[in-house]
Amino acid sequence: MAYNDLKYRKRFTTSIKNEILDAFFLLAKQKKQPKSWLMDEALADLLQKYGIKIKEQKD
Repeated sequence: MAYNDLKYRKRFTTSIKNEILDAFFLLAKQKKQPKSWLMDEALADLLQKYGIKIKEQKD
């Protein structure tokens, strides 16, 4: 499997409490949104909460 197949995204692995992950998967199904989009939103909200700015990636 190639790990450099994504131009604007990076892969990472982590562990999450079972009940949080179950609710997250349910949300993705209910909203019919990719889990990656929902994770982007959640991480952006967390960074904003702590006052960390996100640098926009340029081509």
